[in-house]
Amino acid sequence: MGGYGGASNRVKDKCYYDTGGHKVTDQNAIEVAEHYLNAGKYVAFLQEKPGQARADLSVEGRHVEVKGLSSMNSDNIEGKIKHAFEQIHGDDYRYPPETHREGKVIILSKHSKNLSESEVYHAIQKGFLSAEHKGYVTGKLELWMNNKIYTLN
Repeated sequence: MGGYGGASNRVKDKCYYDTGGHKVTDQNAIEVAEHYLNAGKYVAFLQEKPGQARADLSVEGRHVEVKGLSSMNSDNIEGKIKHAFEQIHGDDYRYPPETHREGKVIILSKHSKNLSESEVYHAIQKGFLSAEHKGYVTGKLELWMNNKIYTLN
């Protein structure tokens, strides 16, 4: 199975399929993929198999893991970040390092609208710094919130 190019004639809410031919149901991954497709990037949804940690997407050949996050708990955030970077490297045994080592994790803020951007950013940053201190962070992490992209690294 191939991926999707940044075609301008795509229909909103199009049905996407992963590299194994299965329908993609992860709305967070679809949201991020459509952002990249609208920017003209080549995107492939990576097939996930039970018991196999793997990134959600390949964008221009780089692996991207997407996590929707609503927690303000730094331990929970740290755990999500750790797991996400493990998924980025889930294919280390299968592909040459240059295809995914520069991959990244994207956290989509699904936090309550009652929280300020500053509160959410600082909660994510606290979990990120803890994960980084423990050696879990092996690449770039982006926080997508209110149509803004923040890079933590």
